[in-house]
Amino acid sequence: MNSCLSIEEIVLINCLLYCENLGGPRGTFLSISQESRTIGDFVDGVLHYATKIENDKEYSTGVTGAEYKQLMWAIRPLEHLKNIIIMQVHYESEGAGGGRSALLFDPSANEAIVAFKGTQSDAEWIDNVSGLYQVPTAFQDNALNWFKSLDLDGYDTITVTGHSKGGNKAKFITIMDDRVDNCFSFDGQGFSDEFIRKYSPLIVKNQSKILNISAESDFVNILLNDVGKKQFYLGTNYGRLGFAENHCPNAIAFYDDIGEMTIHEAPGQDKKMSALDKMLNSFIRSIRMSTKEKVANMLGSVIVNASSGDTDKLVYSFSDSTNSDSAAKLIAYTLRYKVEKPKMVDSIREILQQNGFSTNMLGAIDFVTNYDLLMELIGKKPEAVISILKMRHTSDNLIQFLRKHMELFDLLVSVSRKMRRINPLKYNGDDLKAEDATIIINSQFMISRRTLSFLVFGAIVITVTCIFILWLR
Repeated sequence: MNSCLSIEEIVLINCLLYCENLGGPRGTFLSISQESRTIGDFVDGVLHYATKIENDKEYSTGVTGAEYKQLMWAIRPLEHLKNIIIMQVHYESEGAGGGRSALLFDPSANEAIVAFKGTQSDAEWIDNVSGLYQVPTAFQDNALNWFKSLDLDGYDTITVTGHSKGGNKAKFITIMDDRVDNCFSFDGQGFSDEFIRKYSPLIVKNQSKILNISAESDFVNILLNDVGKKQFYLGTNYGRLGFAENHCPNAIAFYDDIGEMTIHEAPGQDKKMSALDKMLNSFIRSIRMSTKEKVANMLGSVIVNASSGDTDKLVYSFSDSTNSDSAAKLIAYTLRYKVEKPKMVDSIREILQQNGFSTNMLGAIDFVTNYDLLMELIGKKPEAVISILKMRHTSDNLIQFLRKHMELFDLLVSVSRKMRRINPLKYNGDDLKAEDATIIINSQFMISRRTLSFLVFGAIVITVTCIFILWLR
């Protein structure tokens, strides 16, 4: 990799992409009004109106005004970063998800930097999970098309970067366009098995250009199969958003006594996230391609409706008739996985608690796990189940939770039926590597050539036999 940008500078650029209305409209980084200005100009403008920035207000998810001011002061002495020019700002249409990105220019190195902001809208969240069944997704193609429209001739180095969905777009572009020299994906999700198999030659060719900057406890970079080198970094302690703050763009930013920002490499990924990564991969591989779209839509609904930490919305996402079958598959798989990996549910419980969700739902699910046959027999009689739970001295909180969400009982019956048909160890949960996919494709090609040779040989034998028979006649 030949970029002149440090990892710290990459993190700071990705944080800047989220700046909106810091002290006023001029405090939006991805704005047409910023074109031809430098990062230093933007930072000076924000700090000039610093008194108008409310310290406790969240100006982007998980990042307050006080934290943004801290960020600006950390950039102030960094001359190299401050001299980078904002050449072009791009907004996708609302129909295309409203994604935002920018072309930056480092004059000291004649380096073009194409930076993509993370998920901008509910539509982009839906596009995130559509990667389970679409190869590529619509918004990945949109990002690539805009990148190809840029005049990048004359630059010595071309670097792409992005956080979250922006990181996924950056990796996608690097795979698909050989002009890219460097890719820094900051907690960007990966790609489906189908994507890896389809584009394995391109991935093998270009993945050495990709560095994944990953917070050790982030929950987005674990999704699907990653490509490129991965380096984990220590995350700051949980703040207002609890576990969700692991995915904030400033999650790995530490500040010393004089306000200088530093980041610190971690020895590896958080064990909870590593275990969850493998479970999700194995679950996705257990789903037939014909039903992956329904599963993706269910996951999208869960993400969108539960983003506020509202337990009722989360329950509705699972029990809604459109999603209930897919939700039952996921829950049943998780419960069967729990038998083999019992710490998994503890990890999920911890994640739910840190996000402010009620964990009473897990109590109901534990009951299904232990009494699945009984649940199937009487599950459609909610009052009977509640009576049994009372006899077992189940907590009043769980009883009240079930009475409030009687729609869960049909879902729980479905879960209990599916559990007995699941083998959680059937599928490998490790990321699929492009090199392995290439071997599979090549071996399939060899088999097809052998089959073709056999058919040709058989045709020759039949032809010769027919000629011999005719000659005998």
